[in-house]
Amino acid sequence: MLILFSMIFFSLNIKSWWLAQNFFFFFFFFMYFKIPMFNYFLNISYLFGMDMFSYLMFMLGTWIISLVYISSLNLKNIYLNYFNFLMFIFLIIFYFCFFSNNFIMFYIFYEINLIPVIILIYGWGYQYERFKAGFYLFIYMIFFSLPFFSCLLNLNNTVFLFMYYFDYLNNLNFYYYLFLMMIFLVKMPLFLFHIWLPKAHVEAPICGSMILAGIMLKLGGFGIYHILMLVFKVNLNLNYFFISLCLIGMMVLSLVCFFQSDLKILIAYSSVVHMGLVIIGFLTLNNWGYFGSLILMFGHGLCSSGLFCLSNICYLRFKSRSLFLNKGLINIYPFLSFWWFLLCSSNMSFPPSFNLFGELFLLISLMIWLDYFYLLYFLIMILMFLYSLYLYLYTQYGKLFFNMNYLVYINLTEYLLLFMHWVPLNLIFLIMELFC
Repeated sequence: MLILFSMIFFSLNIKSWWLAQNFFFFFFFFMYFKIPMFNYFLNISYLFGMDMFSYLMFMLGTWIISLVYISSLNLKNIYLNYFNFLMFIFLIIFYFCFFSNNFIMFYIFYEINLIPVIILIYGWGYQYERFKAGFYLFIYMIFFSLPFFSCLLNLNNTVFLFMYYFDYLNNLNFYYYLFLMMIFLVKMPLFLFHIWLPKAHVEAPICGSMILAGIMLKLGGFGIYHILMLVFKVNLNLNYFFISLCLIGMMVLSLVCFFQSDLKILIAYSSVVHMGLVIIGFLTLNNWGYFGSLILMFGHGLCSSGLFCLSNICYLRFKSRSLFLNKGLINIYPFLSFWWFLLCSSNMSFPPSFNLFGELFLLISLMIWLDYFYLLYFLIMILMFLYSLYLYLYTQYGKLFFNMNYLVYINLTEYLLLFMHWVPLNLIFLIMELFC
């Protein structure tokens, strides 16, 4: 914390792009040596504490912010000091969110997280519609956060002073349960409350898309994990509704992916489908679901972020994200086509991708929870495979839109960026025991 707070004061005076980026890499490896080798608590105190879940999510956030600097080279000369300041603010907010033991403190920083995201979309976004996208994001979050806060104050129980307090709230009714859960389900997002996500992704710059997909959605999963410990008994009666809604929504949105012509919207809907799996994993209330959700959140953060980087690389060349213009790329960028294949295969959970292990765990958890639901899950997995294949084939093959004005070669930095997304995503299964 001292390192982060001291760097905030220097961030406005840092004139070097790479100096700030190297600091995040340094901080990542600094945290790496504090790895807890068990799934219990570490460094616990009145305000802060760490378990494996919070540690892994924070490490993912630090890694994604490190890669943001490599992906955003086109923003290098646009308000550099303010950009550095925002990135340090993000890291401090994630630190307080993932390591806080106090529900009130977690809630405060969970909501403060909105401010830098909206500044990022408004300040470095693309079209004029970014103001509408930021408004959607703000309204969705605030509308569901105020009932949550009123529940915290109304219950007035010591349980909310400590997030790791393993006791159930028996005096809850349906409305309490809904208000306590919806703030996190909207952030994930749950089907029918997902409209803000595609809009925010389309209008955000590449750094905003990476932070949204890589870390912000994981805050919702982290919150659900802690709230479910408290509302366990009510959830036993009501999770049937949410799991059914998630399964139907995942199937509908998988079909919607086939009708998208914008690369970013397609990848954003893919994120919603993967987060639906994570919600199902938590609501099945067993160890398979818990570990599967943790694994899939980690894998999705890297995979989705990498796909957004690929779409941005194509956008910088063709000045369009349309699938009708980004065609035949294998003819001019064969090496980039190779990276499209690797990341699309990871998105369709091809071995040895980390997504595969997460989806297998979640399949087992769903089969334990209810027998015949796994048939619908199989259908969704087939659709996920098909839209990832559709994304790859449609962009790499077909008649080339050959516009020489935009034909710029891919530089080594961009290949390095894709490499640093793909390697942890496909090799981290070698230390799977950390996640289980």
